[in-house]
Amino acid sequence: MWNESKKTINKGIDPEEQNKKSDKKGLSKKGLIFRIINIVVVVGFGAFLVYYLLSRIDIRDLKNAFVNIYKPTLIAALLLFLLGDYFRAYRSNILVGSDRVGMKDMFIVAQIRNAFNMVLPARTGELSYVYVLTRRFGFPLEIGVSTLVVALIFDLVIVFSLIVISIVIVGINTIAVSSVSIIIIASVLFIVFLLVLFYLSKIIGLFLFIFEKILKKYKISKERILYRIYSKLVDINENIKIIRKRRIYWKVYLTSIIIRIIKFTAYYLVIYSLMRHMGYGFKELNYWVILLATVAAELSAVLPTHALAGFGTYEGAFVLALTLLGFAENIATVVGFSYHIIVLLFTVGLGIISMIILSLPFYRIKK
Repeated sequence: MWNESKKTINKGIDPEEQNKKSDKKGLSKKGLIFRIINIVVVVGFGAFLVYYLLSRIDIRDLKNAFVNIYKPTLIAALLLFLLGDYFRAYRSNILVGSDRVGMKDMFIVAQIRNAFNMVLPARTGELSYVYVLTRRFGFPLEIGVSTLVVALIFDLVIVFSLIVISIVIVGINTIAVSSVSIIIIASVLFIVFLLVLFYLSKIIGLFLFIFEKILKKYKISKERILYRIYSKLVDINENIKIIRKRRIYWKVYLTSIIIRIIKFTAYYLVIYSLMRHMGYGFKELNYWVILLATVAAELSAVLPTHALAGFGTYEGAFVLALTLLGFAENIATVVGFSYHIIVLLFTVGLGIISMIILSLPFYRIKK
């Protein structure tokens, strides 16, 4: 055994290094097995939900929803989606703050991000924004991550505020809630999240301080991956400080409000175009009720259980929310599948077109 080790050393290979490599291979195999199991479980769960929901409706109703769709409001909804992406591109352009990318570039990035978000679970599609910005446009990783983090926090601020406002407004129809209560709730939420945004770099700084102490305690060398992650997080936090110093938060905030209102209005119009032949008009379809149902479906995409392209989990969350808000289960199921398929096809189609355009040889990027 000693002779074998000696031979190995003579060849320039450390036995300890071989053990480390074998351990890494073992860990990678375990990781791969875990991922495969996770994919099987998630896809299986989504397939089960699809089967369960479709078994409770007449498939002909689903077909009729597409055949009898009201085209004027559908077209208006699709145009609103594009308008929302324009404002999303404008927000990204503000956050990046570089003349190397223009609105055209950021619009394409927005389409690609939307497509990946619709397909991948737990909002991991957001990382496509960072990937395209760094790999295709040559920006540092910290710029991509920092601008993404700030944009996501603003999105959460607006979405959560809309949820609370919707719940209160929908409650007005059944319980006595004063307009003063709505103003107080909205104001408190605004102040809380504004403070989070204002002290974001300090919150991250506290985390980095603890991270640094751990690195020093265990004497992690600069070559190790943990130290590299720490260094990148420092750079990201510095870029967040730069973004805040540029005093663009008010522009980003207003743009984020516009983006979310446009998006949920587009959802509302798609759902209206599907339900119009069922006898539902604008009076019967409360905007805030539909907003709550679509928000529930959107939030399901954040969970790790989000199936491939959201099929099953997306509809399940929408159906549950809409039935709790007073709609029949069969109608909620038909509408859930129909509007999800429309939005999915439109979004993924635009994403594929954008990826093709970005890969064309004549598409020039500023150096």
